[in-house]
Amino acid sequence: MIKHDSRGHPLPPPEAAFLASIVQSSDDAIVSKDLNGVVTSWNKSAERIFGYTAEEMIGRPILVLIPPDRRDEEPAILERLRSGERVDHFQTVRRRKDGVDIDISVTISPIRNAEGRVVGASKVARDITSEKLMQAQLRRYADDLATQHRQKDEFLAILAHELRNPLAPMRTSLELLRLRAGDPTQVQRVRETLDRHVKNLSRLIEDLLDVSRITQGKMKPRLERVDLARLVRYNCDTYSVQAEGSGLTMACSAPEVPLWVIGDPTRLDQMINNLLENAIKFTEKGGTITVTVETEGDTVVAVVRDTGIGIAPEVLPRLFSTFTQAEQALARTRGGLGLGLSIVRGLAELHGGSVEAASEGLGRGAEFRLRLPAHGEIPVLTERPPSLQPSAQPRRVLIVEDNRDAADTLADLLRIFGYEVRVAYDGATGVEAAHLFHPETILCDLGLPGLDGYEVARQLRGDAGTAGIRLIAITGYGAEPDVQRAQEAGFDEHLVKPVDPDRLLVELRRSTNPIAAGPPTAA
Repeated sequence: MIKHDSRGHPLPPPEAAFLASIVQSSDDAIVSKDLNGVVTSWNKSAERIFGYTAEEMIGRPILVLIPPDRRDEEPAILERLRSGERVDHFQTVRRRKDGVDIDISVTISPIRNAEGRVVGASKVARDITSEKLMQAQLRRYADDLATQHRQKDEFLAILAHELRNPLAPMRTSLELLRLRAGDPTQVQRVRETLDRHVKNLSRLIEDLLDVSRITQGKMKPRLERVDLARLVRYNCDTYSVQAEGSGLTMACSAPEVPLWVIGDPTRLDQMINNLLENAIKFTEKGGTITVTVETEGDTVVAVVRDTGIGIAPEVLPRLFSTFTQAEQALARTRGGLGLGLSIVRGLAELHGGSVEAASEGLGRGAEFRLRLPAHGEIPVLTERPPSLQPSAQPRRVLIVEDNRDAADTLADLLRIFGYEVRVAYDGATGVEAAHLFHPETILCDLGLPGLDGYEVARQLRGDAGTAGIRLIAITGYGAEPDVQRAQEAGFDEHLVKPVDPDRLLVELRRSTNPIAAGPPTAA
């Protein structure tokens, strides 16, 4: 028996009402259409997903939702439906009422009449835009990881290559020294070779540490007012010799009028050095390097131009990324870890400035512009440490170092420069020697066996007889926390191995401890 509502209209059977309720409450768009593609039903989720109400869509062609470039999909779908075929999980794009294209997944089933003939289609559509976005992000993440792994592998290979390069001539030089120790010319050549490659190794390590400090935000510049024009002139004078040795011409234009910036003199010097070294490295014999420094508005701009190998357009966007070099040939004729320009960018940003590169392409040279905020007050440029000179007054130095080769060679060097030196190979012996030898300065390693360098410093500072000795840490640990910990233990200065002899002599000359006036006792 058919039931009717209050107005006399027949009510649908319970199962039909139940199905209609499911359709309306579904999170998916459920739509039906005839075989001409005209919409015949449209649920609430279809309104939510596509933006059209049922009144706006029923009686209109489904083509309203299809972007122009996908209009050929509908005839093919209708043809499959007419043959009774079901379309499962078809992913496509449809256009909302507001004009925004969305990704959807649809399943379309044929609707048959009582005789079994296909008379229409029922479509269930799901908005998968967020899923597509997530998939794209995951693909990018996977690509980035793959790139990082590839860059890491490439970098480790480059690092091994760059470390072996100086080690090979150093090992050969030592053998030559053993065989030809009596030949002054050969000894001098070996000394120069060892000195050059030790500096190269030290530079590689410092570059690695600088990149780590910059990326972790641990670089702490010591700011003061610096004349950038003077700094550029100084570096041009220094590098002109290297440029001439490579068959290059270097021209420098820097005004005598000071161009002041606020920065760490050492780091500013490092930025200029890296840009000049980069220009020399990538400019062929017979080329020219031009350096200028000038003001542009409220900035001071140092420009390094070269006529070298140039930079390909695809390399420019990643030129300042870590471990990037424009040339990646297997032979690596240019050398280096590809860290120099990355360090320049990091240091420039640390100083509130920037660096940018330009090139017209391969074989057409390159230009680098370092910009730093200008400062108008008059400063004094920090002077360079003096060259190695023997000490005018012999002073007593105690070396506390468990590496016997490092301790003994440093002791020999300081004796050449007029210092009276004693050596202790562990911390406990070092503390004892400090009381017996009465040194003016103690050079102490931190990673000592048993009593480490920090505890040596604490014990010496806690004893009235040794509290005034100048303590200098000489260590392979150079991160900011290591420096802070050394200062807290009582060290006056923190030098990182391998120590520049110029820097060490400057630190030794600062020692004015009157304890040294007392007579030393044999240790």
